[in-house]
Amino acid sequence: MKMLSFPIGEVIFRQDEASDHMYEICQGRVGVFLDYEGENQKKIAELSAGQFLGEMGMIEDLPRSATAVALQDGTALLAVAEDEIPAYFRDRPEQMLLLMKQLSSRIRERTQQYDDTRRALAAAIAAEKKGSEKDAALQQELETISAAAEATANKKSYNPMVNTSLFQYVLQDLEETEGNRELTKASVVERLTVRHLPIKEMHVNPEDEFTDPNIGPSDRIISEYMELIRTLQYQKADIFEEPVIVNKMKAGGYMLLNGHHRWAAALQRGLTRLHVSITNPD
Repeated sequence: MKMLSFPIGEVIFRQDEASDHMYEICQGRVGVFLDYEGENQKKIAELSAGQFLGEMGMIEDLPRSATAVALQDGTALLAVAEDEIPAYFRDRPEQMLLLMKQLSSRIRERTQQYDDTRRALAAAIAAEKKGSEKDAALQQELETISAAAEATANKKSYNPMVNTSLFQYVLQDLEETEGNRELTKASVVERLTVRHLPIKEMHVNPEDEFTDPNIGPSDRIISEYMELIRTLQYQKADIFEEPVIVNKMKAGGYMLLNGHHRWAAALQRGLTRLHVSITNPD
């Protein structure tokens, strides 16, 4: 581990470089940019003392997804190599929670970005099928998404939730799932014997209240359920004895009917399966 100091405007690392260190910002501010010094330069984040930088690329062993630049003279960073991470957290155990909070916040932001993009594209597709005009707000949103995708069209795409090729990824996802959300009946055997399902198979229906930005989800409720899961895991007790209710879909997978916040909390806590009860549509 070594302490580094940067003057304002100096590049700390560049997009697409190998990820060999993560950094703890001890002083100053750091800007995170896409297409830095290019025609479509965009600042996507500004970090300050107490936050971490470059940890995602090193954890995933992937090239840098953006360029980091010092925004203030005397910006000081503690550089931590991969083989130094165990010692770093052993000596600073409180930093583990800070890093987890930062990672959780970034994942939440990217998930919201995905949901917003998918909603906008779905609305555009629906308008085209009806032969109706897109309203001005939707048109502006689509142009913003398209510009972001175009800005790095020639960049490598490693993670569609982070990279601005998100636009193409979501469009492809919509095309693949077109017509696949039709419900189907589960067999009697399946309804009687299946008691747990992989969480990632329980995709939330985009039309339901969980993804309606005017209604939910409630971060407070999800946080309360996450804390409950943590307690139950510590006690080695069953997670959520009351099952969430799902319907089966023709293309595979299931649609949640209730328990959306429990599902989200379980997903964020890293659980792989959840207690369910399969019902058939009326």
